[in-house]
Amino acid sequence: MMHELIEKYFEKNLSEEEKIRFDKMLIEDVDFKNEFEFYSELKNAVTVSERQKIKKEIQQFEAIEDKPVFTLKRYFPYAAILLIMVSFWVYFVINRPNNDNLYLTYFEAYPNIEISNTRSEPNQKSVIDDAFIAYDTEDFKKANELFDLALKISNTDYIQFYKAISLMKLNQHKEALKLFEVTNWTTSYKEKSMWFQSLCYLKLNQTKEAKTMLSILSKKYSFKNKEAKELLSKL
Repeated sequence: MMHELIEKYFEKNLSEEEKIRFDKMLIEDVDFKNEFEFYSELKNAVTVSERQKIKKEIQQFEAIEDKPVFTLKRYFPYAAILLIMVSFWVYFVINRPNNDNLYLTYFEAYPNIEISNTRSEPNQKSVIDDAFIAYDTEDFKKANELFDLALKISNTDYIQFYKAISLMKLNQHKEALKLFEVTNWTTSYKEKSMWFQSLCYLKLNQTKEAKTMLSILSKKYSFKNKEAKELLSKL
């Protein structure tokens, strides 16, 4: 968010709302102010250096009467300017966090807290039990198929939740997102589903939606509150 605002400032592309936030952060956020001043100085250095080198080149060109003289040395100043500009680009683009990397950092399958798999009578196990056994053993393909069958028996939100997590582990994030978006979650699963829903948005590069969800989580809920704030600051 910090880098995005600075980029838009230099590009003269800030919205009215972003201008207000930019001015406020410049006054209240010391880190933001230092970052802005550093890149302002870098941009000015590039501009001044470029003007000086161009002026010098013009003077040299005017001093040549007949044939232009091309030497490697005369292009060193341009190489220095190019290096600075490339460094500037690398910082903003290459070092910008990648959504896939952030997803891998923050995604972890939620543990089974619903069904105990320690019954001694295997013949008493239901399809719901079998689904959670597959989930606990990380056989997510089988778990997903069994959760589909389990939903025909009991359309409870916790089965929807663990099915969605299984889909995420199978890299089927669009399908998982549909479950997170349409299910009527009970209180115990509402904030958990919001966290994983935000990660689905992140994986699908729907950054704006991820930010919105993470902002709500960080302000109103306790589940993954710290992680939500951290992730939000990196987007």
